[in-house]
Amino acid sequence: MPDQPIFRTIREQVVHRLRDDVMGQVFEPGENLREFALAKRYGVSRSPIRDALLQLTQEGLLVATPNCGVKVASRMDDEIQPLVIDIRLRVEQFALDRLLKKIARTDLAVLERRLEKNHVACQEGVLSAIIKSDMEFHEAIVERSGSEKLIGLWKQVISAMMLHYERHGDWIESYREHVAIFEAIKSGDRKAAKAALVTNIQ
Repeated sequence: MPDQPIFRTIREQVVHRLRDDVMGQVFEPGENLREFALAKRYGVSRSPIRDALLQLTQEGLLVATPNCGVKVASRMDDEIQPLVIDIRLRVEQFALDRLLKKIARTDLAVLERRLEKNHVACQEGVLSAIIKSDMEFHEAIVERSGSEKLIGLWKQVISAMMLHYERHGDWIESYREHVAIFEAIKSGDRKAAKAALVTNIQ
């Protein structure tokens, strides 16, 4: 079965794609976003672009300034970053607990497909694809936990932080961390899965 999000409206598609592009650093922190250019990029009218800009501004991923338009938010300062990381870790560990209580073959299949996508991205070394596939793997853990409210909370938290890879000597290190999470989930080892999450989210 497909594991990609199903969207009912063009607006939802644009929000998802723009969020991916910002989180994947296709647009740099502080970069101005123009409605016309975005409409051309995504092949839509300016109306859903305006809606997407508004939503992502409310989420904190973008910043709107009177008479200056909308730009990508700056990176979180060092004082707040540890707090947001801790909240994200708590949300994902809670989701992990729920998932392991009722995990099915279909759940593992979704995680495995997203893990393979991350592997390909890490091998190719394209940062935007690496970050996008990283997010999608973690998103699958939260999605498969079966709580829509938890998904909403996770998206707010993930939008508040920019993922960084400076600690990795090469991209495959990140992939191996995701493999450790997947293998622990597959074997039903709750303690190991949580420990692997901690290693990856830091």
